[in-house]
Amino acid sequence: MDYTIAWSDEAKENYRLIALYLLDAFGFSVADKFTDTINSKLRILETMPFIGRRLDNLTAVRKLPLQPYNIIYYAVIERQVIVLNILDSRKIVVS
Repeated sequence: MDYTIAWSDEAKENYRLIALYLLDAFGFSVADKFTDTINSKLRILETMPFIGRRLDNLTAVRKLPLQPYNIIYYAVIERQVIVLNILDSRKIVVS
């Protein structure tokens, strides 16, 4: 039985912003490839939700890299994969 995918509002907004940035900066083909990659990874998470690496400091949260520059952060609760955020790793600030 597959897991269902749910999105947080923050994840939806960051997905939208990343797609718009890619569309503006690199054109339709790059933005389209990004959305295809996201959809492909989500289909994988529907059947294998535990493939992402657990975060050391938040063990309920997992991360799955999207090559080359993005990361999906998610949690698995019961039969649901909750996409917490999608980040562009070029924009992550470490303090």
